[in-house]
Amino acid sequence: MDVLAIKNIGIEGPGTLGLFLEGQGYKITTIDLEKGEKLPPSPDGYALALFMGGPMNVYEEDKYPFLKEELRFLDMCLKRGTKTIGLCLGGQMIARALGAKVKKNRAKEIGWFDLELTGQGVKEPLLIGLPKSFPVFQWHGDTFDIPSGATHIARSAICENQAFIYKNALALQFHAEINGEPEVLAWSELYLSELMHERGARGVEQMLVETKRFMPTLKQHADIFYKNIHIWLTGK
Repeated sequence: MDVLAIKNIGIEGPGTLGLFLEGQGYKITTIDLEKGEKLPPSPDGYALALFMGGPMNVYEEDKYPFLKEELRFLDMCLKRGTKTIGLCLGGQMIARALGAKVKKNRAKEIGWFDLELTGQGVKEPLLIGLPKSFPVFQWHGDTFDIPSGATHIARSAICENQAFIYKNALALQFHAEINGEPEVLAWSELYLSELMHERGARGVEQMLVETKRFMPTLKQHADIFYKNIHIWLTGK
């Protein structure tokens, strides 16, 4: 089965989700929009389309023109029934494609925060086997409203709308795919000014300490989540 992974910036790829899918025999084709790589004419032939994160906002099409084409392609995925997952910016793009508002959250989430499943979330097949609350990695300033007809499945104390599912699409505000301390360090260095503004001069050091503490738990829960995604894709 083929998977299309769409990157908005080179540093933010499919991470541990990609590694899991490859281990299950999926072939992943990566499109890096930051490098000017082009999307295919349609999502036909792909079992899953992954829309990754990035530092840009969904409403910055003038600054990042590729967002217009990405949104058009995402809309095609939704209408053709292609299984679709959006991570952080990708989740916000799914919300926008479904007519929901994307806006500034009341505060930025940068680092590790507890995710809580909603009442619908604990019954959602994609989240079966996960605890009601567990730590996840976050790096965002925007948030999305829940689209009409979608099911709100996760929240955090700072950001009410952390995840929703709509027919063939799953939108996540958090980063389940983060792969450990080297990746967190790379993000921290690339987005250093934002990190220091939010968390001070010791922001990188604190982030790495948190990652060392919480990463084993995230990997355990991500593995459960990814197995559920595999069932969602294959029906078995």
